[in-house]
Amino acid sequence: MRKNLFFLCAIVILSLVSILSGCTSSTSNTKKQELTIWTFTDEAKYAVEKFEERNPDIKVNLLFITSDNYVQKLISVLQVEKNVPDIFFVENTYWPQIKEIPRLENLSQSPYNAEEILEQQFQYIQDIEKDEDGIVRGLGYQGTPGAFYYRRDLTKEYLGTDDPDEVSEMINNWDKIMDIGERVFKESNGEVHALSSWSDIDIVESSNIEEPWVVDGKLVIDSVRLNELDLIKEARERNVEAKYEAWGPAWTASMQKGSVMFYAEPTWGLPYIFEKNAPETAGKWGLAHGPKSFSGGGTFLAMYNNSQNKNLAWEFMKFYTTDSEFSKELAESQQYFLSNKNIDSELAPKLTSEFLGGQKYFEFFVEAGEQVPSAPQSKYDNDINGLWSDKVNNYLNGRYKSQEEMLESFKMEVGHNFPELEVD
Repeated sequence: MRKNLFFLCAIVILSLVSILSGCTSSTSNTKKQELTIWTFTDEAKYAVEKFEERNPDIKVNLLFITSDNYVQKLISVLQVEKNVPDIFFVENTYWPQIKEIPRLENLSQSPYNAEEILEQQFQYIQDIEKDEDGIVRGLGYQGTPGAFYYRRDLTKEYLGTDDPDEVSEMINNWDKIMDIGERVFKESNGEVHALSSWSDIDIVESSNIEEPWVVDGKLVIDSVRLNELDLIKEARERNVEAKYEAWGPAWTASMQKGSVMFYAEPTWGLPYIFEKNAPETAGKWGLAHGPKSFSGGGTFLAMYNNSQNKNLAWEFMKFYTTDSEFSKELAESQQYFLSNKNIDSELAPKLTSEFLGGQKYFEFFVEAGEQVPSAPQSKYDNDINGLWSDKVNNYLNGRYKSQEEMLESFKMEVGHNFPELEVD
């Protein structure tokens, strides 16, 4: 009887130990470190998937917020410091405003020492990543130098060549583009324009300013912007640009139709503008250098300075910007030009695009990226750019009698919207 009782108790104890051991093992297997990331772009999903594959003990909670609401939500949580993500993506348009909020981690300090990463990047990206005091507040993972995307069939017909070097030589200043545009418009009976919109001039010139919109609390209109007004007025009067609204339906349709010879766009224009809107024109495109080097867009990763997961956050940021294996896979599978010029240069000799007629597009953009100037920024730039664009459109459409009248109206509106600024 006692032996039976002993064996029964032993079996029960062993069973309980087994169950508890199983629970402990199950808990340890499923318990992961968690990282919260906010983004406005679905391209982050690819990086997160690859990061989790590489780090199976880390779970990334990726929250996608539409761009219309993203920035305001991000600013709100940073200000009140509640529900702030460990990492957040910021588009270049809003980066000057966000990086000055005192809630972003200082990445220049140890253990990050982000300058070591910056040394691998194009200079213009390095300058954007730093705040007014020269402290690194975020990391850019995307390289965005620009090019004049051109229709090979149109340049062959009207310029006699579709060779990228020869085309680049033909459009290396605005006077040449103006002359080509006027001639092409006449020869095509108004069916073909050299440029799609005045925005093709604006994206180039605005990358070459020497002063941002606001300096020391005062509105500044850089001389480059004034020169741009003359250029876009000339382009409109000589029928050089097609008067399309950038990103509008006529603008996107023109790419498939072949009614515009040149579009000034950044690296990401290849997959997200031209391949997307004109898939049937593969092989009919090329890249040329224009009058000046320029860039457009870009996205930055920043870390909350009171995050409880700084080590994990930094691992993700390093992975996205410096991991050679991931970066090469991203570049080759997504046609993604990187901020890391060392990896770009390594890939340049072998990466070609059939859409671009077999052109070595990484090779082209590495050269272009080295020439991009570092355009200064202020936290007011995005809002004032919007006011400027409205005034320029009105000016081109004849709603102002002169450039001087347009500028006075612009200054008045800036002063109304930003009373804290000095406006002469």
